[in-house]
Amino acid sequence: MIPVDVAPVEAHQFRLLLRRGGVDPESFKLRKLVPRDGGRYKVRVVGRGAATVYEAEAPGEWTSMFAADLERGLFGLRPSTPPPPPTVAEALRRVEVELAERGLLGALRYLNTRVPHRFTGVYRLDGPMMRMVSLADKHLHLDPLDLKVVPLKDSFCQFTLRDSLFVTPNTGTDERLVGHPYSGVLNSYIGVPVASGPGKLLGTSTPTRSAMTNSCCWNGWGTCCPA
Repeated sequence: MIPVDVAPVEAHQFRLLLRRGGVDPESFKLRKLVPRDGGRYKVRVVGRGAATVYEAEAPGEWTSMFAADLERGLFGLRPSTPPPPPTVAEALRRVEVELAERGLLGALRYLNTRVPHRFTGVYRLDGPMMRMVSLADKHLHLDPLDLKVVPLKDSFCQFTLRDSLFVTPNTGTDERLVGHPYSGVLNSYIGVPVASGPGKLLGTSTPTRSAMTNSCCWNGWGTCCPA
C-alpha cells in the first residue's frame, strides 16, 4: 500500500461531519493508502482514542461509513446541531410566519428572496421520480413544465440520500459525476440530509451554485431553508 494525499472533496466532507458534532477537525487524523496494483483503497481515521479503517473504491465513498460510525458513537460523540446564528434564526422565524399566513408557496417565495437563484422549490419523492410540490420563480412563470417531474436517477439528491452528505465544488470536473446528465450544468452542489428529531430521514436540502435552481427533494412533506 502506498500513502497518498486525501482528495480535497473527501477532506471537506470529513470536516463537515466533524463540525456537525461540534468537534475540531484538527483533533482527528486521516491517512489514505492505495494498493500498488490499483483497486480498493483504505482510509485510516484516528481520533478521540479510537481508530478504524475504511475501504472504498470511489472518492468520498468511505465518508458515509464514517458518518454512520459517528451516529453509533464509535468515536465517543454524536453529531448535534448547534444553535443557528441570529440572522438565520430570524430567517427561520420569518419562514414560520409565512407558512402560517401564506402557506408553503409564501414561505418559498420568501426564501427565494434570500438567494440569487431563479427557483426555490420542494419536491416529493415518488418511487423513481421527484415530483414538484411547490415552486417559487423569480421570473414569475406560472407553469414550468420541465421542472414538474425529475427522475431521481438524474438528480444529485440520490447521492445525498445514499451517502448522508454529498459535496462537489465543481460538477464538471468531479470524477464521480462523469456521464451524469447535470455534470457541468450545476457549478457546485452541497446536499445534506434533513431529519426529524428522532433521526428519521425526511429528505435532502440541496443549495446549488447555478442560475438554474435551488431546491429540495423530500420523501415527506416539509419546508426547506436554503443556505
